[in-house]
Amino acid sequence: MKVSICIPAYRQVDFLRATLKSVAMQDFGDYELIVSDDSPDDSVRDLLAEFAFGDRLTYVRNAPALGSPENWNAGIRLARGELVKILHHDDRFTRPDSLRGFVRLLDDDPQADFGFSATLVEDVHSGLERIHRPTDEQLEELRQDPAALFLGNFVGAPSATICRRSAALDYDRRMKWLVDVDYYVRALMANGRFAYTPQPLIGTPTNAVHQVTEICRDDATIELSEALLLYGKLSPAQRQHPNVRRGWRHLFTRYRLRKLKHFERHGVPVPQEDQEYFEELMRQPLTRWHLLLTPRLLALKVFYRLYPHVPSFIRRLIKLAAGRFRRH
Repeated sequence: MKVSICIPAYRQVDFLRATLKSVAMQDFGDYELIVSDDSPDDSVRDLLAEFAFGDRLTYVRNAPALGSPENWNAGIRLARGELVKILHHDDRFTRPDSLRGFVRLLDDDPQADFGFSATLVEDVHSGLERIHRPTDEQLEELRQDPAALFLGNFVGAPSATICRRSAALDYDRRMKWLVDVDYYVRALMANGRFAYTPQPLIGTPTNAVHQVTEICRDDATIELSEALLLYGKLSPAQRQHPNVRRGWRHLFTRYRLRKLKHFERHGVPVPQEDQEYFEELMRQPLTRWHLLLTPRLLALKVFYRLYPHVPSFIRRLIKLAAGRFRRH
């Protein structure tokens, strides 16, 4: 068997229906489908009955529920394919040849264990779409050192990735916010070669209330504790990577951390062996980049919150302008 599609599910059957439809329309047939279900009811099982996946389908109900990300790991551990393709229950393939495109990424580069595509991101409130893809500079940074991801996740959601089962890792069950970045960094530390396509083979929603990213967003305790976990897995040289230092400076600015004791007010003490590193970093004056970054993110968040209340004719004009911008 070539590829295992692993779907960790939890209710949200309207999203999952679209996910399953996108799997059913794939023109690449050498796959198995594994659904690992954390739902407390039969909603996911009943939905699966609407589809004719036959003996390709393996369905497992977790009792008790495993939670995120252990539910992801449960599905991956059942995989029998040469390749493992995780697909979250609210994400979808964007085209009939998406799965074929993912498989081709690693077939065309036998030395790579990890591949990913660009992502079509749709705001669930506004309906606006954008393409999430790394720049050429970011791709080069990633080739040089996966620690470049500490500043921000330019790879995308787990659904945008594929890996060889022989190299698959568990997602760190201690994490929620940085669980995907942590996985990518560890995978690329083991084998730094990766395959990438700028084609958006996956579509994913954003600003959906059920998403873990929305639950964790702006939670200083979660962000700081998980950043420390990831930081602890880096080598001494990687900890000096410019993006690691910039990532910490961004968190310092975001949560107004000026002294080590400010970590403790969020319940996240800095380990003794790392205190000198953070004290040195905190002594550096803020740059214009750090001062501007947080206001820009705030402005973007306000835009997405207000957009659904904008008159429909103005929204149509914005979508038209956005479409022309993407084409050029």
